[in-house]
Amino acid sequence: MHCVLLADLAALVSQHADAISLGDDQEMADSVTHYWTSTRSRLELWHQVIARYRRAESVGDSITMSQWWNLHMTVLEEILVSETLCRVIAAVGKALDEKNGRDDVAPITETVFQSHLEVRARVHHLMLFGRGSTVRNAVRLNRLRKGVERWTDALLGRMIPRCSTAARYTIDTNRANAYAEECSGWEPLPERETACWLFNIAMHDMLMRRTTNRPALPRSNQRVADSVLRMFPRVGFDSLGTMKSHWLRQLERGTKTSEHQPSKPILETKHHPIDATRVSGESKPSSQRWYI
Repeated sequence: MHCVLLADLAALVSQHADAISLGDDQEMADSVTHYWTSTRSRLELWHQVIARYRRAESVGDSITMSQWWNLHMTVLEEILVSETLCRVIAAVGKALDEKNGRDDVAPITETVFQSHLEVRARVHHLMLFGRGSTVRNAVRLNRLRKGVERWTDALLGRMIPRCSTAARYTIDTNRANAYAEECSGWEPLPERETACWLFNIAMHDMLMRRTTNRPALPRSNQRVADSVLRMFPRVGFDSLGTMKSHWLRQLERGTKTSEHQPSKPILETKHHPIDATRVSGESKPSSQRWYI
């Protein structure tokens, strides 16, 4: 399984975060153990790969270091891309625990998140000070890093209007908040669903262009993806296997629905609709697509 598919899964979780938060807290608490186990196993493999470079560096073996970069570039790409799913799951776990007033899920997802930040810091150090790498490899990794960070903030920003805990896990809070303001204007359900799917496709295309086609740890990635899917409530899918919307989940539970028609006049712009109340009379409406 390619790491880009993990980013696609993160986009799906982000899109349906509010519906997932309506699931059974105990069911997700049981499933999150598998998430911790699978991510921990993959972290160990990542650390083993980085340790090989450290051993070659300690003895000054330039040939081995150069070979290491050629062999393990895909692992470094995987570490960078996988961060998106890690942050999104941590935000969902925190939201679920706050909603239920318990600490069953967030401590585990937070531990995984902090562990991933540690290994990401090692990758950043290698990008800056690693020996044996070419300029081309350094530029590729840096372009991928920038793209992943922007799309991660966009995913979390999309969650903020309905999942406030997402703001804690952003990389650039201002960038995420800017996208959250855009998303708050997607009040009708069809408009929001269409925008989300187009968003997911654009992210997938960018990541595929900036990563290697060959996956580094396909089995480990598959186990992580399987553990994340276990967290989805079983009743959250319809007979076709499609994730139900938050609006439909609320109808099934008999709770008050939050979906409604726009309550404010909408100004049509070149890129997207924005609320008229957010537009100053002295300036023209503008779009802030910081994540592209």
